[in-house]
Amino acid sequence: MEDNVSINSNLTRVETELLLDAIRSQYAEQFQTHWYEERFSSIPIDRRHDALLAEIPMMSGLRHLIVALSHGLGRKFHR
Repeated sequence: MEDNVSINSNLTRVETELLLDAIRSQYAEQFQTHWYEERFSSIPIDRRHDALLAEIPMMSGLRHLIVALSHGLGRKFHR
């Protein structure tokens, strides 16, 4: 059973944009770190992104934060 956590925060638009930029950078760094790992190399490229998210909880968490912050700014999230 998973332990879900819900957060609510009030940030200024500037704070939100800066946080979103920082989280996106961290997400991209994690992506680069894990994309070519041996354990993912046999997974077809079109399914590898989802496999990374399924296997690496930090990346999944970062993605959820990116989506939430983007939504808070009134932006659509693009993978």
